[in-house]
Formats: sequence, structure tokens, C-alpha cells
Amino acid sequence: MKYLRVFFAFFLGLLSVACQQPVSPIGEVVAVVVAEDAPMAEDVPTAEDVPMAEDVPTAVFLSPTPTLAPTATAAPTLTPTETAVPATPTAVFTTSRSPACGQILPLLPNPDPSLTSAVVADPEAVAELRAMLPAAAQTALDQIMTQPQNVGLAYYRMGQEASGAYLNADAQMPLASVVKLITLAAYVEAVAAGQLNPLEPVGVDTLDRYYLPNSDLGAHPRALEDAAANGRLNPTTNTLTLNDVAWMMIRHSSNAASDYLHLRLGQHFIEETALWLNLTQQTAPCPFLAQFLALNNHTRSGDSAAIVQQFIAEPASYASEAMLLADAYIQDADFRTDERSWRSSRQGGGFGASRPFYESLNAEGTAREYAALMGRFAQNGLSSGESSYQARLILEWPMQFADNQALFSNLGYKNGSLPGILTVAYYAYPQGESDPIIVTLFFRDLPNDAYRSWRSDTLAHDELARWLLANPQAIPLLRRVLTPVERGE
Repeated sequence: MKYLRVFFAFFLGLLSVACQQPVSPIGEVVAVVVAEDAPMAEDVPTAEDVPMAEDVPTAVFLSPTPTLAPTATAAPTLTPTETAVPATPTAVFTTSRSPACGQILPLLPNPDPSLTSAVVADPEAVAELRAMLPAAAQTALDQIMTQPQNVGLAYYRMGQEASGAYLNADAQMPLASVVKLITLAAYVEAVAAGQLNPLEPVGVDTLDRYYLPNSDLGAHPRALEDAAANGRLNPTTNTLTLNDVAWMMIRHSSNAASDYLHLRLGQHFIEETALWLNLTQQTAPCPFLAQFLALNNHTRSGDSAAIVQQFIAEPASYASEAMLLADAYIQDADFRTDERSWRSSRQGGGFGASRPFYESLNAEGTAREYAALMGRFAQNGLSSGESSYQARLILEWPMQFADNQALFSNLGYKNGSLPGILTVAYYAYPQGESDPIIVTLFFRDLPNDAYRSWRSDTLAHDELARWLLANPQAIPLLRRVLTPVERGE
């Protein structure tokens, strides 16, 4: 808490600076409200070994504005079991080693025998829903109805979860960048506990060591451009605040920013936070840099597809090698230069293994549990009003846009994209209402054409999710559309 008072006053100044309009969602001033008296939870994970920077400004916290939502219940007690994966010697890199992924959480998802693979839609409900949906969202509905086994959905008004619309809501699905919500929660808890200073300067050159060019659809360069344009980047020192690194992770989905925070907080703390957030079906999040390098890197010869199958068969070897490669890239300038040169000279090919890799080894979770997490953020359910406030201040960046202000008093959002995978997680308070609407929508194994089109052009998945968010009267209609076919029919 000792760093938060100056930080809040400092950040209010930043809120007056407009950000560039994202491709999605649409919507200009962040309207964040939280509870002053959210109860303090017991047994919140602490980043005991998080390094503190010297000679940085002291942040001061001002009491947050009261929220429309009820305050949180106490956080669950965490009793983690240490199951660290032993490091494997390798010639690639021999300096300091980061702990492997999978310190507490499993590395692979569990098969789900109850997966809904077909739906029997009420024709009248389908016709009514199609008449209401915007054109841009129609193909997403088509995909849900034709390949329901590859979709996870949870959609409800908080307090009325039993009346919500669900599809494979308890099936583990790849999360892509939606998993950064765990890192955000871990970060704000460390700040609230006084273990990180949100005003600590972080050099752009430091973040550059975590950046793998052409691996994030330009997210990291865009984040830096936006930071420079809006006064977040200090041109004299070429630094941002630590809190702006968290903003880059959520607002622009910079993998470099995410991985910097992930490794700064530590693998064990990230996984411990996931359990504290009650993500019981979560698989271990590995830094994105580690995943990309494990899939392909300049030191490897041979068939990437065979390597991926070996990793799936022996996940501990994947966890160890992935973190070893990430450490080498971050800490060894020659390794980093060689890797970037190799990637820039590639003419394509070798990426056919990416789909099975990400669909097995990318962090997975369920639509139901991530919906509950979004509700927890929305209702200030972290350890205190302070940490909840800081999380919402970052998550609710779409409230800078007038279109969102017209529809909602508050809106929090995170999306994700990897080959064949598109994910979104939303909470929002419709204007004049006190109970938030929650939408989590996860697609996996999308056809290539649909994936490319949705990701960069139509945003069909996001258009559908945002329309559902603004039209909760569609919940019973969608329930009729998504009636699962009973086994044996």
C-alpha cells in the first residue's frame, strides 16, 4: 500500500490523455468505479522475492470511488503443493535459470468426454436471433452452430447465472492472451502489498530483450507508439512506468510487456495466483516468448512437428526447454541477435506444427471460470478495493470511446489470438443497471480462412460477444439456439 497514493494521483493525469482507437471493441474517458470498503481477503499470494527498484518515486493511493456493484467475498485459502519440474542440462544456455512452467499447475489439459459436439437449434429462435444480430457477427454464430465442439461460451447477468447461456463452459480451451488476466491480477496484488512500485521506471531497451519481432501482429511496437504519443513514454530517459507496462499488456496485448511482468513476478507466483483466483481448470501459463522459441528457433534442426509431438508426450521436457530458451534470449545478446536474424531471413514453412502446439501447450482454462473471473474483477473481488481498482483502471480502457460510454457505465475487456484460436472475455454494466453482464467466448481450431478474416478484418467473434454484452435480452434466445444434442440421439 505504501506506493499507491502518489500513483493514483499520477495516473489520473494520464487518464485525460486519449488513446488511439482500437480495431475492437469500439467505444473516450475511462469511467472506473470501485468499492472503498471491499473486505481484505485472507491468504492472498505474495510475491516475496519480487525485486524492488531503488530511487523510484513513491506512489500514494487515494480511496477509490464507490461502485455500483457489491463488494467481494473473502478470497479462497491457497495451499499449493510444490511440484516443480527439474531443469534439464543443455548446451544452449548455462547462466541463471528461471523455474520451469508447471510449478503447481498441470502442463496439459484433460480430455473432456462430455464435450457438446452437436446442437439441436430451435428454428424460430435461430431466425429471431439472426434478425437481431449485426451482419458482422453472423459468421461467428454459424461457426458455433456447425462446430460447437470447438467453442466455449458463458453468457449471463451476474446473480442470474442459472439462467445463462452456456456451451462447453466447463471444457478446457486454449486461452491465447486472455491468460494475461492472471498476470494482471498478480501484478496489482503485488502493488497493493507494497512489493512492487507502479511508478518504477522500466527502460524500453529492457523490454526489447523480451520482444520477439513478428510474433505479436505488431502489438508491442504499437504499444510503444501509443505510449509515446500519449505521454506515457519519457523521451529523455526512454522509460515507462511499471504500471504502463501492465497497460501495454492489456491495452495492446504486448507479449514483451506480459513476459516481463510474468518473469518479474515469478512462475510460482503466477501459478499460485491462478489457484487463488479459483481457476481450478487452469493449465500452467508459460511466457509467450518461451512458447514461440520452443516451437521454432535457430538452434534446432529437424522436424518441428515431431518435436511438438515429443513435447506433448513429455511435457516436463517442454517446460524445461521452453524456459531455458526464453532465458537465453533475454540474457544473451548474441543468442537474441542470432534468433532475430534467423527469423527475419525465413521464407515461411515450418509453422504447420503451430496448431497442435498451441491447442495442447498454450495455457488453457474454461469459459465458466473465466466468466467468474471477469465477474470478480467487475465486482471488486480481489484482495482489496485497492488491487481491484488498479485492475479495473487497466481493464476498462475501452471506456475511453464514446460508443461504449453511450451503452455502458463500465466495461472491462481482454482478447486473445493464436493460430486457429480467438478468445474474448468481457464484463459490462449497462447504463442504469447495477448487475454486470458477462461474456466469455473461446474459439479453437478455426478454419484458416475464418481465422485470418476474423482476426484482422471482420472481427466476427468480437462483434458477436460485444452485441451479446449490449443485448442481455438475447440470453434466453441463445439458450434455445444452443440446446445440446443428447448422447445417443
